[in-house]
Amino acid sequence: MTTIVDKSGVHTHMVKYCTCPAATAADIQLFKMGLFPVSFLEPKTAFTFDVLNDFLLDNLECRTSAMNYYSKLRRMTTTIFLHLVPDQYQELMRVARQWRKLKLLKRNGFGHEEKEVKPGDLALFCLACPQPGINTPSWLYTRSLVMDGNFKAEHLHAVNPGDKATLMDGRGFMVRDALYKEHLTANASHHRLEATGIGGCACARHGCFVPHAMVDFQKGERQMNMDYALCEALKINTDGLRHVLTFYDVNCQYHKRLKDHIAESLILEIPKELNIIPGIGLWHVHGHQDSCFVRYASNFIEGTGRIDGEIMETLWVPLNIISLAACGMGTPHHKECLDYQMNDCNFMKIIRMSAFSCLYIGTTHNRPCRQVAVQELDETADPVKVREWEAQERAAHQWRHRDPMAMDIYEVQLQKASLVSSNDSEATWLAEELTIEKAQVTLQMTIRRLGARPTDTQQLDIDRWRQAGLSFLSDDIGDTPGNGQECPKSYHPEKTVIPLPSNLGLNTCTAIGVNDLVKQELILRQGRANDALQNIRVHLADKAVIFRKTVRASIYLKCWKQLCNLSTDDSLLQRYQALVKEQLKVSTAVADPNLWGQRNNTLPWFWSLDVAGDSKSNDWLNEFYCVHWLRAKALKDCWAEEMLLVQHEMEWTCNFFLHKAEEWKRLGVIAKEAKQQGSMAYAGRQGKIYECLLEEARQAFHWMKA
Repeated sequence: MTTIVDKSGVHTHMVKYCTCPAATAADIQLFKMGLFPVSFLEPKTAFTFDVLNDFLLDNLECRTSAMNYYSKLRRMTTTIFLHLVPDQYQELMRVARQWRKLKLLKRNGFGHEEKEVKPGDLALFCLACPQPGINTPSWLYTRSLVMDGNFKAEHLHAVNPGDKATLMDGRGFMVRDALYKEHLTANASHHRLEATGIGGCACARHGCFVPHAMVDFQKGERQMNMDYALCEALKINTDGLRHVLTFYDVNCQYHKRLKDHIAESLILEIPKELNIIPGIGLWHVHGHQDSCFVRYASNFIEGTGRIDGEIMETLWVPLNIISLAACGMGTPHHKECLDYQMNDCNFMKIIRMSAFSCLYIGTTHNRPCRQVAVQELDETADPVKVREWEAQERAAHQWRHRDPMAMDIYEVQLQKASLVSSNDSEATWLAEELTIEKAQVTLQMTIRRLGARPTDTQQLDIDRWRQAGLSFLSDDIGDTPGNGQECPKSYHPEKTVIPLPSNLGLNTCTAIGVNDLVKQELILRQGRANDALQNIRVHLADKAVIFRKTVRASIYLKCWKQLCNLSTDDSLLQRYQALVKEQLKVSTAVADPNLWGQRNNTLPWFWSLDVAGDSKSNDWLNEFYCVHWLRAKALKDCWAEEMLLVQHEMEWTCNFFLHKAEEWKRLGVIAKEAKQQGSMAYAGRQGKIYECLLEEARQAFHWMKA
């Protein structure tokens, strides 16, 4: 009797094999019937190809373990007498491992010709990254990699270490075991764990795992582990490439001695002509010192486009689900399970890349805004200063690979200058009234900040302010208490309307014959507005204020409202616009250069009123404008690089599909010459799949370019 496990359940059948002289072996006969025998000598149990495919798909999509899947099959066989169903759980795990290996060999063309399976040959890599000889003949492009570790993928010690049977051993994403252990000088275990996690490399732009570049950790995420992973990643289709950009959480320290570690090792090696450019992801860099932001953030690295260097964090999420079920497997089985999961992740990226590229281009609608921001600063800044800033930018990028400190021009270097308050000693009555109005605004802001229940000390300060206001208002307004009189609680001098022309109105001023005062106040209001905007720019640059703690914004808003009352000149009102709260935030490029969320920030409108004048009158503002110009220019360049890279990636994607289609045509010819009908049919099917993917990509990209 032979036990046959199918998608419908576990069955027992009488199987008779052909015993003719020319008959094949029993296991081959089962294979031809679509059955995978557990033993190749005297098979007593076999799994159908359908159930193996179904289990692998469940394992990939639903993260179903072998135990849970076989438990489902037992219940499908009988819902009552489960103990009568043969337990083939161990056999399922063993056969599934072999089935995975055979599927990978077939999908990568090793069933059509005999050749050595080299490290990483059974793994898929990113189709849109430059790979000389596969999707691009040029070496002028940069490979972008991200490095990271995952401590959820733990692995326990095997119960029977002597029973290890390796099927992949470096042919997928996990590195070869023997050479990796030779590289490690110490392989001490941590408590009950054989591995405390895994780490490796993926492409930074598309999030595809790099073949043969995943290692396991023994004592945490040590540099020797990541050195080995990086060196193996740089061997995958990099012939002819000259630049590699690497993102790592601690690259500011890791990269310092990377070349020394490689030179001292007998195992590690990288091409001498390869230039490694270090970077730190935009999420992790904010946990570093402020100087690390401009030196290692992708915003300021040429050729990166719009990547954040954190995509590998998203790749661990689906892998962590299966890691819990795989932590108790044997070491080879554990690595094979992770290999298959990572390979499927790359496969799904490959078949969806054309749709993803088109979707991404559709979301780049705000790119022209970055060009406008630079143009506005260029138009108002001194041309000599602009040329000086451009020279600084070129020099910084030229020297950054030797000294990352060259990028410090992207942050303010000058010490903050002491601020001098504006001169309010105007001699005219209008100027005095405007000074009183300024004091009223200050008192109103103070009272609003203290709230409805100020302390006794705070209330005493408010009363002193109000008492001081009487000396200014009593001379002009007859119904207010005079000097020396105590200010009643019901009286609020900060709310008293001052008899200025803007408060009286144009008609009233004409009726009483004070039109000259209207013109004088209009001139004074423009000056006050300019002074207020200048103070806002200086203090925002000096990170001295925020919206709720400054009276300068309120003074400007008061002047702006009165300008609207005094003038109907559209050009004047277009120059002086209303301020909103979002425009009055402290410049994070200066106030906190390591703050999250400033990647797309640009300066509000009032920064472009008089860049040249500000730069000449204040060294601190000159430095401030320089930093913002450089950052705005870097943001514009990133968008330009991104659009260029996406266009190239469209071409590389099509070239990859074309390369695969031609490769399967070649294998089909080999199978035809060998008269292998099954292999020839499979090669034709695979070639047609890649041709369809190529046609789909071309149509999508043509529509987007049009």
